[in-house]
Amino acid sequence: MNNERLSLLSNIQHIFNGNQVGSADFELARYFLQNYVNISKLNINEVADQNHVSRATVRRFCEHLGYENFKNLKSHFEDFNEGIEKYRKFYSGNDFRSQLVSQSVYMMRELSERMNTPEKNAIIKAIFKAEGVFIFSSSRISSSICAFQQEMVNFGLTIYVADNQDDIDLLESQITKKSLIIIFSITGVFVNSISNSLGKLSCKKMLFTLKRDVLFNRQFDKVYNLRGQENQRVNDQLYYTYGIDFVLDILFKDYLDYIYKKEEE
Repeated sequence: MNNERLSLLSNIQHIFNGNQVGSADFELARYFLQNYVNISKLNINEVADQNHVSRATVRRFCEHLGYENFKNLKSHFEDFNEGIEKYRKFYSGNDFRSQLVSQSVYMMRELSERMNTPEKNAIIKAIFKAEGVFIFSSSRISSSICAFQQEMVNFGLTIYVADNQDDIDLLESQITKKSLIIIFSITGVFVNSISNSLGKLSCKKMLFTLKRDVLFNRQFDKVYNLRGQENQRVNDQLYYTYGIDFVLDILFKDYLDYIYKKEEE
């Protein structure tokens, strides 16, 4: 699956947040966000007229998003469904709150057990010893990764982060055999989209995911499954909204314990 699927919405948001209010790029980004679920039904004349710009400006905006033209964006958009139906299914119903609490508690307890093993200590030691730590994830959880990055800076560790293929390509020159790459890919879509790039890198690699795939055992030095095979009761959405933050908090706390112990030795 093309990595554009993972970065489409993120790229639009980046343009929206990074451009001056009233500029052509800002107005087009706002329009695309407001009409995101209906992009495949829009036509370029309608987009240009409603935003008071030329068709050429719309085409340039599409190029910023990684497409040759507006038609190309539309033709691929149906492949870039961001899980709207999954959202509707999970967040509908009168018992949503009780389900949210029940599933969240179950998930946290299981993650706590799965992160309370000698293998977790191996992650901390690998982070401490690595000559360069890189965390790659989909844009959906990149804010959690960036918060973790900021926390680690306070304790002397600079982590490189990337949530798209272009940024990974830019970081490639910084990665050595003694580096550590950690991938967070909840459903496995993101890691599959960057598998070719990962195959070129000879450093130690770890993966956190829900997906079970024997190929991962060949690609990674260690694969950490975020839930047991018997766990079918927790909706995937909760790992995006709560699960990753919980795992990162555990890693952060254990990293602090590790460096404090080192200082006492």
